[in-house]
Amino acid sequence: YNLVVNKYEDVNEDYIILEKQPAYTCFVAPYTCRTLKPFVVIDRETVPPRLQLLSEICYKQNRLYKRRPIVYKYVQKRHVKAINRLCEIHFWPGIDVSEALEFPEFSVVVEYRRIVIGFGFMVPDATQSDAYISFIFTLPGWRRAGIARFMLYHLIMTCRGKDITLHVSASNTSALLLYQQFAFKPQEFIQNFYDKFIPPTSRECRHAYFLRLSK
Repeated sequence: YNLVVNKYEDVNEDYIILEKQPAYTCFVAPYTCRTLKPFVVIDRETVPPRLQLLSEICYKQNRLYKRRPIVYKYVQKRHVKAINRLCEIHFWPGIDVSEALEFPEFSVVVEYRRIVIGFGFMVPDATQSDAYISFIFTLPGWRRAGIARFMLYHLIMTCRGKDITLHVSASNTSALLLYQQFAFKPQEFIQNFYDKFIPPTSRECRHAYFLRLSK
């Protein structure tokens, strides 16, 4: 029991509880004027490591953990503060994803209960012929369960008429492998790409690969 509890307490993360959503309602995206459904998909099957851990803790305490579905949604205003906070912790300070509200149809936000556990954003008109994936992130403890894979698939499907490009840290081997599985090809290795983003004292890798998925 102690091993399970210690494993749970050692997870270092920070998050913001989302405000309650009164009801699932459709809304119109300003960029394409498409009517978007209140959710992309509701996943009742996937059990990421964090949920498995919570179930084990409750089992040791002779309690039943009531698991809720993982819900994939389009970004809305209620998500911005929580996502900005996660970006500050896991990427670098000063990121504001409010611009994504202009084209929510090219986004995905993953919720469990009222916590953001993942997100992905695409700029649909980065160039005349290219769309650009700016962020894909899954919270530690929720990884290796297919969440990032589905987010990437969803973003690709929203922009099938264009090449899709992105930058990825040269040290992020798991992300590189995922992108390769979707047929992204390296176009360039850029030294010190992240110098303008991450603080000088950071030990994070500063180099990046520029990848492209050709249409």
